[in-house]
Amino acid sequence: MRAAVLQGKSLSIRNVPDPSPAAGQLLVRPLYTGICGSDLSARKQMAALADTLPQEHLPSIIPGHEFSAEIVGIAPGTETALRIGDRITGLPFTHTHEGPQTIGLSPAHGGGLAELTSIDAVRSFRIPEGVPADLAALTEPLSVGLHAANLASRNRAPNVVIGCGPVGLSVILALTLAGRGPVLAADFSAERRAAAAALGADIVIDPSTDSAFTHWDSLAFAPQTMSPLLGRDFRGLPPGANIFECTGATGLIDQVIKGAPPHSHIIVAGVCPHEEKLTPLDGIIRELTLEFSFAYRPEEFAAALALIEKHPDKAARLITSRQPLASTEAAFDSLAKNPSEIKILIEPGA
Repeated sequence: MRAAVLQGKSLSIRNVPDPSPAAGQLLVRPLYTGICGSDLSARKQMAALADTLPQEHLPSIIPGHEFSAEIVGIAPGTETALRIGDRITGLPFTHTHEGPQTIGLSPAHGGGLAELTSIDAVRSFRIPEGVPADLAALTEPLSVGLHAANLASRNRAPNVVIGCGPVGLSVILALTLAGRGPVLAADFSAERRAAAAALGADIVIDPSTDSAFTHWDSLAFAPQTMSPLLGRDFRGLPPGANIFECTGATGLIDQVIKGAPPHSHIIVAGVCPHEEKLTPLDGIIRELTLEFSFAYRPEEFAAALALIEKHPDKAARLITSRQPLASTEAAFDSLAKNPSEIKILIEPGA
């Protein structure tokens, strides 16, 4: 089969052996596969390995952990109500003898940027009739945003979303559909700001000319005192804002902590593989909550798929292009360099 293979500093289309699904797994033909910020991070990390390891010791990865697919085979010993020909999407996680693996981010299990891959039957979800395969491929990234929004349980509003890539836009969509406004969205890209507004953000700003932390009046929010001890009475937890860091950019967590109003809940959802520095006292004296969001829960994945079925036009707002497998390397480059891109989908069979 053909697959996009990431090894060292190379991302190329190669002919590789077909996968052999184990008991409990489905053999599937990916229909659409999204490129994620995690894929871009993995590419950087693999390139860095090339400077430290000889070529023969470099691991290889077939990326793609967000995809829709058609079932073409069911491994013997697999108990499932799914059938060959069903369209599915699913959780990109599985278990092997080496331990848990992330499909598409692990050398031990290739992902959806290939003509074939395998996925656990128990972690697969049938795509509802009428839901296009390209929109179904958005289930995984939408689940990430939905989970981050669900973690923000300390304050209902206002909500500030830093970064309007797929995760940030998914957070905005989850918040607005739940009636949890108002929402302020910040991004350098005009195209991404437009998408945020289309998905329901009340205020959109360009961080190069404006600050996300100066619009509290417009968000109908009055920041509280730093400590309840400054008041005469203590009447419960003072309200704060929800702030979602969805970029993973270097130094941004510290900037958010310094800019957040007292008692705010900061949820870090952006991929941040590098070391960050911050001053705990900045958060202590304003009693901030700093929480890190990872992936999602299976029920949130199912909820994201239902969201796509109910609001296809809103989900489609995330997609900026659809390209064949042969264009994978160029698509990675475009997503990394072009701020107008949001979600690029690869069609592995094209």
